[in-house]
Amino acid sequence: MFVDFFLGLGAHAQGIRFALARKGYLGMVLLPFALTVLLYVLGFSLFAAHSDRLLALLGAPEQAPAVGTFMAALVWLYVHLVKYLLYLLAFALMYFLFMVTANILASPLYDHIAGRLAREAAGDRPTDATKGLSLWRTMIEEVKKALFVAAIPLLLVWIPIAGQFLAPLAAAWLLAFDFVDFSLGRDEPRFAGRRRFLWRRPLLLLGFGLPLLVPFLNLVLYPFAILGSCLLYQKAAGRPLAAYPQK
Repeated sequence: MFVDFFLGLGAHAQGIRFALARKGYLGMVLLPFALTVLLYVLGFSLFAAHSDRLLALLGAPEQAPAVGTFMAALVWLYVHLVKYLLYLLAFALMYFLFMVTANILASPLYDHIAGRLAREAAGDRPTDATKGLSLWRTMIEEVKKALFVAAIPLLLVWIPIAGQFLAPLAAAWLLAFDFVDFSLGRDEPRFAGRRRFLWRRPLLLLGFGLPLLVPFLNLVLYPFAILGSCLLYQKAAGRPLAAYPQK
């Protein structure tokens, strides 16, 4: 049952090895990486400056004077544990939104990478999956997908208690879909059909997406995520690419 989860998790290492083996791909992923770092620094600055306001949006109560031992324990728990968990949640969701935004801006390049790998996976059996969309059509499709990807975690976060745990899981699951969809869209042009992939391989996507929400680790993994996601999808579709391609 958890084979898919570890398959998705291991795709990041495969993407890194692939980029190091093919320096041409390594060069292509540096521009989105620079853009993401810029957005990451901007997001961190905004979070540091407005963290209390962001915390209030999550429905956290104001710290109140303790009345009795029970209330004192609740206040201590909020100040020393719940408050910082909510900070972490807000920061993770904020970075998730910045990554989705960066993917929109980088979508023409990502579509180009997905197309190159799809053609290589097809070999001498070219299919419709090797065809791409125009630049503007690619970006429009990415915006529509981004709205879907961003909406679910932001809605879940408003559910008391359970939503605070479900929102990061949903964000990781959908962020992985955001990357995999560049390859998936070549086999399934309809967005409704691509959404069904979410339910068919949930652990595959969750395994790929969770590391991308870990602060600072995501900065290391993000440049190679598009390569890892393309390799992951082609393998799931029965068209695996060589782990160590020839230059």
